[in-house]
Amino acid sequence: MKNTKIHQLLCAIVLVAACAAPLAIHAAPAAPTASAAAQTAPAVVNVNTATETELAYLPGIGPSRAQAIVAHRAKTPFKKVDDLTRIKGIGPKSLNKIRSHVTLDGPTTAKAPIRMDK
Repeated sequence: MKNTKIHQLLCAIVLVAACAAPLAIHAAPAAPTASAAAQTAPAVVNVNTATETELAYLPGIGPSRAQAIVAHRAKTPFKKVDDLTRIKGIGPKSLNKIRSHVTLDGPTTAKAPIRMDK
């Protein structure tokens, strides 16, 4: 009788484990962590709040253009990315090169100069 109860208990455990395994396989994938999201999102510079140093992280933006951006936004914040063409030395071609790394709101996420892939 003792062996029968142990056998029944073991069968119940195996049955529960067998039923739970498919559920674990079909469970929703875990949400990406913040660090994983940061690795896939492009680094951006908020031209309305970035320091001159952070603005210089953008390819083609050196100290003088960074200064010009800060001076311009002190008078008039940028309302659209295309407004950067009002800065001397930033034309449509150079703007298109940096467009994906420019934002007008949210934090600046670039922590070092942005390298452009060729």
